[in-house]
Amino acid sequence: MEKKLLKQPSKKVKLCGIKLPPIEESSDCGVKTILDIDPHFYTLVDGRPIRSNKSINKYKKNIRDIALKRTVHGFLTDEILRITKEIDTERKIYSTASKHFDEYHHSFDKFLADDNDKTIVIMRKSDNLAKELSNQTEEHKQANFELATLKSKLQYIDETFQILVSFQCFLHRAAPILWQEKNNINLNIEQMEIIAYESDIFREVNKNLIILRLSKYPAPCLYFASPEQLLHVFDMLEKQNLNYLLVQEIAEIISLNEKREVELKEAFFRILHNKIRYLVSSKMVLQIFNYVEFAYEQVIAPNDAKLSSLDMALSLETEYNNLMLDLSAFDLDIIKTIEKETYENEVKEMKEAKNANKLLKDVDKLSKRLKSSYEPRKRKEIE
Repeated sequence: MEKKLLKQPSKKVKLCGIKLPPIEESSDCGVKTILDIDPHFYTLVDGRPIRSNKSINKYKKNIRDIALKRTVHGFLTDEILRITKEIDTERKIYSTASKHFDEYHHSFDKFLADDNDKTIVIMRKSDNLAKELSNQTEEHKQANFELATLKSKLQYIDETFQILVSFQCFLHRAAPILWQEKNNINLNIEQMEIIAYESDIFREVNKNLIILRLSKYPAPCLYFASPEQLLHVFDMLEKQNLNYLLVQEIAEIISLNEKREVELKEAFFRILHNKIRYLVSSKMVLQIFNYVEFAYEQVIAPNDAKLSSLDMALSLETEYNNLMLDLSAFDLDIIKTIEKETYENEVKEMKEAKNANKLLKDVDKLSKRLKSSYEPRKRKEIE
């Protein structure tokens, strides 16, 4: 292998604290200059005007520029030498690494050639072990499936047995008490787990323990020989419960009716003492009766038949309706005149009644004063 040598890009040179611009190679190789036309342009000065330059500063500047360019040229020459030396060093390192690589490659090929047979044997053995592992995995899956199936069947049998035991207890409770006492039926059977499931699948099931647990249950013994007998018992129980409920309901109804009777009696006597008494013998009722009786006697006839206030009010209503019918046949002017006279007479009567009432009060006062004047004075007043 050949290593391509790449030219490093030019770097800026720093000399005596002065940053020098990089010298880059011109890419325009096909550009023609003045030397292509006149090679002696910069060497011959015959016939050319020479500018007179007598400035010392210009001279110093030119000298300084020349010295600076020579310094830069020397620095670049040193850099070229250093880079060339580094390239030689890298070539030596590359050749050494290439030799080592060839040696390692040859050693590895030799190692593969020596251990090829052993590798083939190991790979064949690995394939056989992989096949054996796959077969054992399938067998393990099949065994797990069979184990799960057996566990499911055992669990189903255990649950079915527990359900049957609960049904047996139910039938024992529904059987007659005499039959229970005769056969020593235990109604409080404690249900226990027949088959215990353990995490170790390789452990053998203890059959003796299962037989021992099953022996703790009593032998199956039933009073009922057919389902119809059980239905008959439930029918009888239902009738007994119904009769009990009916008796209890009748007793509750009787008790409620008695309480209701007491409450109604209390309400009746309370109404009798309060409401009816007020409606029959109160002051307002008596006044209304007197008013109705007075109007009845004045308009219709004396109350010799001892009519009630309702009958007299109905008679007055009938008389009022008849009078209104009769009045509807008269002239309205005459009726108005009569009403006016009637109102005037009523006003006069009211005034006379007020005056009479006032006179009556004055007479009462005079009577009291006369009576008090005839009475003897008290001793205390005399003293």
